Amino acid sequence: MMKTDHGTLHFELVNNILMIEGCGPWNKEAMILSLSNANVVQRLRAHEKWGVIVTLNGDPIHTPEAAELLVEYVKYDKQNGRIATALILTDCTAPALGQRHLSDLYNQAGEAYQFFNNINDAKMWMTSILAQAEQYVY
Repeated sequence: MMKTDHGTLHFELVNNILMIEGCGPWNKEAMILSLSNANVVQRLRAHEKWGVIVTLNGDPIHTPEAAELLVEYVKYDKQNGRIATALILTDCTAPALGQRHLSDLYNQAGEAYQFFNNINDAKMWMTSILAQAEQYVY
């Protein structure tokens, strides 16, 4: 778990799903710290199909610099096996705003994503997406 003045993130690899739990908002410094931590975990799955489930507590807002880093990072991940992201927003003061903000970032990155109300639904969706992707591996 990393704690900064500008957000926290915790990473855990469960099979081929990177579970991320965080509390925002995030600035550039928090993103740089979190991305270097995530790189260590993601190297384990560099040549396989994998997905991400993100549970965000608080307002899921990124500063412009942090948003740019997130988009570039997702683009990089997509070249290394990442296929989709499930997002769960909790304790968000403006959920619609948070969803629009994150949708814009994931659309810029070309990422398949979906929002969920709970972890179980997110896991079912991600498992289905990963199973479909495995069918098309040659």
